Amino acid sequence: MKNLIKFAMALIAAHMAAPSWAAAPPGPYFNGFENNTNGWFDLSNGHYGHIARQPSGYTNGGGYANGINSAAGRWHARLHGDPCFTGPNQDCAGPNTNWGGYSSAFPPGGYLTQVDIYLDVSWAAGHDDVRFDWSSAINDNTGSFRRDFVFNVGTQLPLQSPHFIIQSSTNAFRSGANPNAPCPNPVAPPNSCRPPVIITTSGWYTFRHTFRDDGSGFLAVDFDIFPLGSNVPVMHQTIDSNPYDPMSMVGGNRYGWFANEEIPDLAIDNSLRTGLCHRGDGDGDVAERDSHKMHHQHFHKNSTCGDQGGEEDNVKSDDESSGSHFESNSVQSSTFTADEDSQAVTMIGTGTHNGLPVGFTMIAVDNGNLAPGVFTLILTDGHAFTGNLTSGTIAIH
Repeated sequence: MKNLIKFAMALIAAHMAAPSWAAAPPGPYFNGFENNTNGWFDLSNGHYGHIARQPSGYTNGGGYANGINSAAGRWHARLHGDPCFTGPNQDCAGPNTNWGGYSSAFPPGGYLTQVDIYLDVSWAAGHDDVRFDWSSAINDNTGSFRRDFVFNVGTQLPLQSPHFIIQSSTNAFRSGANPNAPCPNPVAPPNSCRPPVIITTSGWYTFRHTFRDDGSGFLAVDFDIFPLGSNVPVMHQTIDSNPYDPMSMVGGNRYGWFANEEIPDLAIDNSLRTGLCHRGDGDGDVAERDSHKMHHQHFHKNSTCGDQGGEEDNVKSDDESSGSHFESNSVQSSTFTADEDSQAVTMIGTGTHNGLPVGFTMIAVDNGNLAPGVFTLILTDGHAFTGNLTSGTIAIH
């Protein structure tokens, strides 16, 4: 069985030997499979794992997650791990992602990776002990592989209702991991024993890894599972790798990999890697979409990790045709989001419009090199506009 692990790791290492290098990947990576599977790869040209887009409501003759809606949008992806090395439907190496590129630098404040996975408890009722292992791996500071952090997931048919049973560890495959194990032998003995998590309800679940400094200079990884749309986890476990992974030796993201994928047509959606710290800046002219009037916009949002620069959070806008002027005096909330081709920041607060107090909502969209940025300002006195950037910049990090 050790040869299996070496074989599978050699396949993925060869597949990702020449990633798109950067000190840190440029902005967050996101793919909800609406247009393509970019950033995801069949393992060894599809001989050992395959990913394919499927429409919302896709049917597969009564198989896994038959007829389900996508987690978001009109498309999701289906996975196959094939062939299976140790017997029927066991130890099947699956597809992987490089999250848009490997990194040798640990981002300020840390980062997270996540993917939505559909858990079909009805299917589990007829399939006992079928498993998948979902790993998010990290590099060292030279850009080489350092360690896997793995959700170990399996079906189970006890005397009570069928369910999925889930554990976290630093190992994958049946030879090295078992979702039933209360002591899965991760790298740090203080966290070695914890009860597995039981999920008895079918649905989309967000599987999230959060990579962070544990506060004492060592890497900690939080394993969280959220029902789709909820911020209340049904699973929260932490592997603190003290003393094995000091932050001085830790790099950024490596692959996400369904190292073992024994479920035919496993459904996934909304794959994301993003830093835990975000900031936004914009300054330039925008042409209002309806009237083509020119506005000059400016905004600044300091890092969400509290790294303050010389400029406070603010939003300004001038209508160059009418001479009207808006300026914020308080930013009460900010939200960063990522889509397949863009990043956005929404800022909400209060300010003055031509000297009178108003509330405001500002949305700035960074479309990268694909299209001009977009600036939207909505004021509580009824003033509102949306415009495309004609000069200057909108940059969201």
